Amino acid sequence: MVYKILAIFKDRKFTVDTLWLVSSQGILIISGFLVNLIIGYQFGASTLGVFNQVLGFYLILSTFFSLGINNCLVQKISTGVEQDFPLIFSSNFAITTVSSLFFSGVVLMVSNYLPGVFSSPDLAKGLFIGTLSLPFFNWNKNFMALATGIRNQKLFSNIRSFRWLIIIGFVGMVTLVSDDPIWLYYSFLIAEVTLFVFCFAKFSNLLTFNFSFNEVKSNLSFGLKSFFAEAFSILNDKLDLIIIGYLISSTDVGVYSFLIFFAKSLYIFPGTLQQNINPLIGKHWVSNTMDELSKTLKDIRNVNFVVVLVQATSILIFYKLLISFYKPEFAGSWSYLALSMVGIIPFALISWGGSILVMTAKLKENILRTLILLVFTILTTFIFTSLLGFQGSIWAVVVNGIFAFLLLFGFVKRETGIRLV
Repeated sequence: MVYKILAIFKDRKFTVDTLWLVSSQGILIISGFLVNLIIGYQFGASTLGVFNQVLGFYLILSTFFSLGINNCLVQKISTGVEQDFPLIFSSNFAITTVSSLFFSGVVLMVSNYLPGVFSSPDLAKGLFIGTLSLPFFNWNKNFMALATGIRNQKLFSNIRSFRWLIIIGFVGMVTLVSDDPIWLYYSFLIAEVTLFVFCFAKFSNLLTFNFSFNEVKSNLSFGLKSFFAEAFSILNDKLDLIIIGYLISSTDVGVYSFLIFFAKSLYIFPGTLQQNINPLIGKHWVSNTMDELSKTLKDIRNVNFVVVLVQATSILIFYKLLISFYKPEFAGSWSYLALSMVGIIPFALISWGGSILVMTAKLKENILRTLILLVFTILTTFIFTSLLGFQGSIWAVVVNGIFAFLLLFGFVKRETGIRLV
């Protein structure tokens, strides 16, 4: 087993890239933990619930505004030739600019003039501020997709790390100088504008107004085909916070978001692997060298299995100690964390394969998979939470995780022959 686990590290570049991605994920975990810890301690569970709802809306909207262009960039850059990169990137950047500015304007008007659409006035105010940074966020996602496509995972990792370091720094500063939580939401804007300036300076040579409308049409076509699956996936990940916000108190939402942050951190290492293997999957599929890919994926399964189980054990121990010294609102939530992991662990063992269908051009199949999961998630979250309240929201996580495991395993095996377990 040890030999199999170490086999994946024979490829030096893969090893270095993975270490960079793991490091950035470590920063993401720590920063996310500190953000939740600081806000929960300084402003209480209610404000934490609203903050995480805003973050959920923020990530969902950014995915919808991107129209799948990031997946297109990764696929075309990883399989293309360098002299075509300016044309590919500029065409995608143009699409992102038009869609992000238009849709951000719509959300700003809705949150400002129709705040009753949201579950609370505080949520509407926070989302209005957060939306100001969405165009910059999506532009930065284009730059990060470019870095992934050229397999510069060090740059990708640094951009993601800087984002969260800026956010946690700003959140910490706010808690020192103000008791008004509204200032927390400006952390997104500060982070994205800073990163945009950095990325624009680094990749300005790839931006040109001489982009091809045929390329725009081609990229948009590919992007939209993968867009729905990506949108459904982010909805599956974040929509639970939005739904339960209408069904239980803000304090319960805060406790839920706090413990579910720890539970879903099990997806972070598989996400790191997915980020690193996406270009490899696309390359091997196009080159029809699937035997070589299968050997690599076998090693990845072994590594992921060990890491997920060790991480789950560590989280349960750490969380038990943490809430012993934390605010009374979070006391008694350990058992709910343990219960949620019953569903999250199985899916974490194979979630690294979530983009295999996209990278192998099985776009329709991936849309169907994620749509089925989305409908199932919406129904179970709404029904369980409506009937059982806070406890029901946890049972929904369990059921949804197991169903997601079965669905992804079945679709990938049937459409590509790749075994995820």
